[in-house]
Amino acid sequence: MPYTKDYDVRLVNESVINALRSEDPLMRKEAQESTSDYLRLRLREDGFARKFFNPATITPADLDRQVDTQKPVIVRDMEPNSAGAYSIPFGTTPMDNYIRAPRYRVMFDRIESRRYTADVNDLLTYEMDIRQILNDFILKDIMAEEDRKFMLVVETSVGALNTVNDALGSCQFITVGAMNRQSIAHAMKGLPSTNRHLNPAKALVNNILIWDAVAQPREQIGGNLAEELFVDGFAERKIMGLIWSITIKTDLVGDSDIYMFAEPKFLGDFFILDDVTMSSKSEDYTLSFFAYESVGGTIMNSAAVCKARFSGTQRNWRTGL
Repeated sequence: MPYTKDYDVRLVNESVINALRSEDPLMRKEAQESTSDYLRLRLREDGFARKFFNPATITPADLDRQVDTQKPVIVRDMEPNSAGAYSIPFGTTPMDNYIRAPRYRVMFDRIESRRYTADVNDLLTYEMDIRQILNDFILKDIMAEEDRKFMLVVETSVGALNTVNDALGSCQFITVGAMNRQSIAHAMKGLPSTNRHLNPAKALVNNILIWDAVAQPREQIGGNLAEELFVDGFAERKIMGLIWSITIKTDLVGDSDIYMFAEPKFLGDFFILDDVTMSSKSEDYTLSFFAYESVGGTIMNSAAVCKARFSGTQRNWRTGL
């Protein structure tokens, strides 16, 4: 097939660059918003951290003032502990219990990409859509940092391998043996085994471990599913009532590990103060650009996340033995 230049793409690139370089604030704003919209759509599709929350966009009016910091903060209420019920004889009045609902705060951070600089004439020679280049350079960097911070909190929550969390009365990270139907079912006992009795709703694995699920024989997962996985491979789907999400970030999610999360309302918060925004600067023949966002998130309920490793011997969630 003979090579042909895509002049339509060249025209799109030129119009985007000209708009970013323009002194007209309306044209500049339109170009930045068009690339920002493109980035935000891909961020929600490709970044896995937001999949486990119900992300909420907030405004400055939603922020709370604090005496010990000038940073943006939101104060959230937490469900109070119940004092429980008890049996009494007739003619007896109930005991008093004062309601104390704890609170916690969500702090915000800014995540930004590196600043990329290019000669305008170099950008005009690209045969691919310049918006895709911006996406590849900038969006993946922001996604990686967002997911890295999320997994850092997750790893802190699950704690050490085969170690009981006394506050929850259960381990949050154990080995469950080689992957099969029984070990997957045992892994799903992690959240219900704590004293908060939550059920797993979503799981996270990497694109290496998922092939162990595809390789499960017919007698383990049933004929129709075994055939479907053999023919089509594995996409995000529900297994044992659990939605499995797959990531290529093997540096954050190990090849033998599965993370399980309760429903978002039990897990924590994800607030978006400034969604991904493109900033650009033009000086003579040089164009520089970077992107940033301001987000705040928490995993306040450590009982809403657990981790299982498909290796070693199968351990008991409550004892670690």
